Amino acid sequence: MLADWIKGKNDFGNGVMQYEAKAAELFRKSAEQGNPDAQFEFGICYDFGRGLEKDKSKAAQWYRKAAEQGNEAAQQRLDELLGEK
Repeated sequence: MLADWIKGKNDFGNGVMQYEAKAAELFRKSAEQGNPDAQFEFGICYDFGRGLEKDKSKAAQWYRKAAEQGNEAAQQRLDELLGEK
């Protein structure tokens, strides 16, 4: 499901994710409260431009916060992202 979300797929098959901005806002609120899963998801929003403008620097910041709390997926994506630079 997350992989489909990253790719922008949904049940409608048109490649446009509905409610991306609202999802990003909800992830932000939870991420700011310290939830590592939400921090990872909010990083994805910035990384792939889902509901927000793409911003690799901000994505890395949120991935780092999640990784520092033990989120392995965030650590992996952070490593990948830093390797792209």
